[in-house]
Amino acid sequence: MAASNLLFKAKWNAIASYLNFGISSILIFLLSPYLVSFLGSYSFGVWKSIQKILTFATVADGRATQALKWVIANEEDNDDYRIKQQAIGSSLKVWAFFLPFMLLIIALLVWNLPYLINNLDSNMYESVYLVGLILGVNMLINPLLAIPDAILVGTNNGYKSTSIQVIGVVLSNCLMVYVAYLGYGVVGLASVILLITAMNAVLIFFICKKNIPWFGIEKPSKHQVKNFFGFSFWVFLWSFVQKLILSTEILLIGFLLTPEIVSNYVFTTYIVQLAISISLITGSAITPGLGKIIGAKELDKARGITRSLRDVIMFIAAFFGGVILLLNKNFVSLWMGEAYFIGEYSNLLIVLIMVHLVMFRIEGQVQDLSLKIKNKVIYGGLFAVLCFVLGLIGFKLLGESIEGIFLGILIGRVLHVFVFQKLVDKMLVMRSNKKIILYIYLLLLFFLSKVFLYVESWLLFIVIGVLTCLFLFLISFNLFLSKHSKRKIMEIAGIKIINRL
Repeated sequence: MAASNLLFKAKWNAIASYLNFGISSILIFLLSPYLVSFLGSYSFGVWKSIQKILTFATVADGRATQALKWVIANEEDNDDYRIKQQAIGSSLKVWAFFLPFMLLIIALLVWNLPYLINNLDSNMYESVYLVGLILGVNMLINPLLAIPDAILVGTNNGYKSTSIQVIGVVLSNCLMVYVAYLGYGVVGLASVILLITAMNAVLIFFICKKNIPWFGIEKPSKHQVKNFFGFSFWVFLWSFVQKLILSTEILLIGFLLTPEIVSNYVFTTYIVQLAISISLITGSAITPGLGKIIGAKELDKARGITRSLRDVIMFIAAFFGGVILLLNKNFVSLWMGEAYFIGEYSNLLIVLIMVHLVMFRIEGQVQDLSLKIKNKVIYGGLFAVLCFVLGLIGFKLLGESIEGIFLGILIGRVLHVFVFQKLVDKMLVMRSNKKIILYIYLLLLFFLSKVFLYVESWLLFIVIGVLTCLFLFLISFNLFLSKHSKRKIMEIAGIKIINRL
């Protein structure tokens, strides 16, 4: 019964997250051309640069809600509600402790925003400062408002809060285009984000209060706060590292090149972001249940789930990697114009970077469940800095080209994946999958892309795209999923198991 309930919740977590993601992706695809048209390519690039720069301030809250999510997941089998309520109390104390630090980081980033964006027009300084202030307020209150969401995710009920977020996604995207059309520019976009954050928080609070019987706050002991702070501190450091990892490319492009190139990168990597998001959603749907199993010390079961999770992530990386290699140039050209496509060799390097990014992120999610992440944070920080340095070196060595940035980052990411998988293998006493077949598969598709059919009609592109996706899905499904993983996927999807699998 417990296993059935775990599978049921994992299924609904995934469905809700995929629905949220799918609607968001469709809206971005449909509305981005209008947003660029109303803002201009330059202002759009500035907006994306500001968002990436300010994401570093979000880690300064101590990551109390992130830590709370994994603590609740680890204690899911514990019937002592008071411990969970004290965990909420601990998260509030940690948030309050980090609040002055967060204020300082936000102030420093906002003050220096105009100098962190290359070739920024002086007439945009005032708007950039105002956007920074609005997003800064959003970052200050967001950790406090996110506690109910963390509880729902930790209790494997994330699909309930995600359903509310779907509404926010629709409203925010539509409102951002509307305020851009009215001429409020990047300041209007920032205001919309603050409004939607507040709306989501209120709705999710009532959902949590209704569905979690023990929802409440208890004063924690000093020992509990100390233990929570110890875990939260490492989560805080990891969040900073992760922000650097996720922002490395766009930060280097924005600093070394121009806002227009940032815009080109954003549109070229649209499908890449889909792959990254789907892999993260898949991991997030499964890891709360996996955390419960690890907390119960059922290592054999944990190893089986982790192997299947690795298979699924490799399948996602292979499928989307193939789609990007074969269709991305044609897709971007039809969507935004050929000038927005960043180049074929850059496209290949972006795919390889994406593959390694989704791999080490899932390893990081599994490590979080042990509540012992010190080594992950240390190694992650070293490789994040290494990627940044190698990107700078590659840029200089390859004639100040964007391909040099990507090549340097890729080298660092390969090493990153190798080390992270070893950490998980040691934690669960297991062995990693071999990835050489994935590299061969992607390189073959890259050479095939040189002669792949290019069309100038959306209708023909959709037909070719559907057939290509079906072909890549079948190949990836059979090449990168074990028989056990195929059975699990079919079980979650509600499909009867075929004996020959």
